[in-house]
Amino acid sequence: MAERIKTSPARVKSSTELGNIVREARKRAALDQEKTADLLGVGPRFLSELERGKPSVRLGLVLKVLERLGLEVWVSPRGWKP
Repeated sequence: MAERIKTSPARVKSSTELGNIVREARKRAALDQEKTADLLGVGPRFLSELERGKPSVRLGLVLKVLERLGLEVWVSPRGWKP
């Protein structure tokens, strides 16, 4: 996707929370799941499962979706404050 989606940093503690962030980014782009999946190069079923928080989705595809939505994953020690 050409335009990056802007969102505030968020601590993610579950696959459901990550799915909600992905869904919110998609909705901010005013796209439905089918169109978004096509643009991101994933199947609509995969995108639906990711947005619903299915814990067993493929990590590589999750990272691909996040990157193409303009989102990043950061890992830090618990309790670390920037």
